[in-house]
Amino acid sequence: MSASAPVPDPEPARLAKLPGAAPDLRASDEERDRVAAVLADALATGRLAPEEHAERLEAVYASRTVGDLVPITRDLPVPAAEPAPAAHLDAAPVTAVFSKIRRGGQWPVPPLTEVRSTFGAAVIDLRHAVFTRREVVIDANSFGGKIEILVPDNARVYDTGTALFGKRSLPGGKGPQGEDGPVVRITGRSVFGHVRVMRGGFKWPWRDLS
Repeated sequence: MSASAPVPDPEPARLAKLPGAAPDLRASDEERDRVAAVLADALATGRLAPEEHAERLEAVYASRTVGDLVPITRDLPVPAAEPAPAAHLDAAPVTAVFSKIRRGGQWPVPPLTEVRSTFGAAVIDLRHAVFTRREVVIDANSFGGKIEILVPDNARVYDTGTALFGKRSLPGGKGPQGEDGPVVRITGRSVFGHVRVMRGGFKWPWRDLS
């Protein structure tokens, strides 16, 4: 009697969804973004709470190999249609012209957020936002207006913008505030306006799961 055929291991099937599926291969940014997109879909459909999404996303971008990525989504369904990378969600510019606008809540922060305030006020609240990357950039440009950026207490904030007859302020200092927090880089220019960063009583639960 011939030996029965071996039962396929389900893990290679999931690995096959990633280009360069050998588990010992170094993971690329594209492969990490693909897994991050699955997490974003799970967050949107209620399969993951925001805190667990943040933990798993941290593990994604700490992964070194394709094999490291597999356990992160093992208990999640892979969408039939490949989802758009989470980094591109909610990437529309924030513009306040003679008005006031606020972006806050559990919104997915793209790698780059453009903020423009022309004789208006714009508030970017990152305290409860969902970071799709460990490091994000806020391009804040104010002309005769005001921009406020609220960050988690453990965020590391670096302001490399400029001011011309304007002001840029960062209460709490420009140095690192926590090694486990997200990195927020602020660029742009303030002309006859004000760009202000404030810390606000919430820490994102980043953890080292690698």
